[in-house]
Amino acid sequence: MSIVVVLLLFALSACSNDSGAKGGEGDLISPIATESEMPTPFATSTDTVTPTTLPKTVLLLAPNGSDAELVADLEILLAELAEADGFELEIVPELILEGLDENIKIVVAVAPNQGIQELASAAPQTQFLSVGIPGVESVSNLSSIGATGTRPDQQGFIAGYLAATITPDWRTGVISTADTISGVTTRKAFVNGVIFFCGLCRASKPPFIEYPQFYEVPAAAGQAEMQSAADYLISNAVQTVYLPPEVGNQEVYEYLAQAGLILIGGETPPASVRGQWAATIGPDWMTPVRELWPRLIANEAGIGMDVPLLIEEINPDLFSPGRQRLVDETLFDLYSGYIDTGIDPGTGDTP
Repeated sequence: MSIVVVLLLFALSACSNDSGAKGGEGDLISPIATESEMPTPFATSTDTVTPTTLPKTVLLLAPNGSDAELVADLEILLAELAEADGFELEIVPELILEGLDENIKIVVAVAPNQGIQELASAAPQTQFLSVGIPGVESVSNLSSIGATGTRPDQQGFIAGYLAATITPDWRTGVISTADTISGVTTRKAFVNGVIFFCGLCRASKPPFIEYPQFYEVPAAAGQAEMQSAADYLISNAVQTVYLPPEVGNQEVYEYLAQAGLILIGGETPPASVRGQWAATIGPDWMTPVRELWPRLIANEAGIGMDVPLLIEEINPDLFSPGRQRLVDETLFDLYSGYIDTGIDPGTGDTP
């Protein structure tokens, strides 16, 4: 009887263990199923969002009274350069120290001067470029173009040389101001430029007078004085005349053009005289800005550059491509120091 009880107890014990094992397997499966239903760590991520980096800014500082044509040209060029390097361009009429944050990469400023030296000193993280502001000294983060002014001696010289290359018998002339250093320098340099091309410049037929001719007017000359200057050149058979910006105006341009003279000037001509306009000679601000741009981006130390000359608005019927190449070569030699104008630009004297 005890054997039967033992066997029965053993059987019951076996059934109990088998059922526990099955229950155990079920318990092992259940957590896996529950775990698979839980969201993955990626789905419930609470990582912080990376803030958007603001693009660097380029400022064009153009105060009231600045040269509108220069500002317009700079706006076009800087917009192109800024976009290529992923910057944003803003044009502002004024800038104060509190407005100089670390996001401003470059400030390009034109005259009148708004204290660019002080601004550059207060914001060493920003590169500053002065364009045509007199007297600016280049320092670690301040570069300049044309701080010593333009070169009327070079402008007058190349105008004279150009006039001589396109004029039969070299019958050239210039109207300049008599009471300014710039005017005296322009007149003397123009004469030297003509002579550099043609030597004695002797006419082959009457009138046998000395060329180039010149006529000086006061800096505040009125229309009557300008017409007298034009009549003088016309009466002396001048065929090509140079008028620097300080004496040029639409009335005198038209008067000379109607008399058949070819014109060379220092500013954009009116449409009414385009047919008689050979070329414009003026300062080239854009080329040095473009050349300096990558150096400003690279945070190079302050750089000072002179402003070169640009010959543009060329009439090829009056100033042929062959003569253009000749004048360009002479202009290059002038910049390179192989040719000297023979005039001190600071005093208008002959050294």
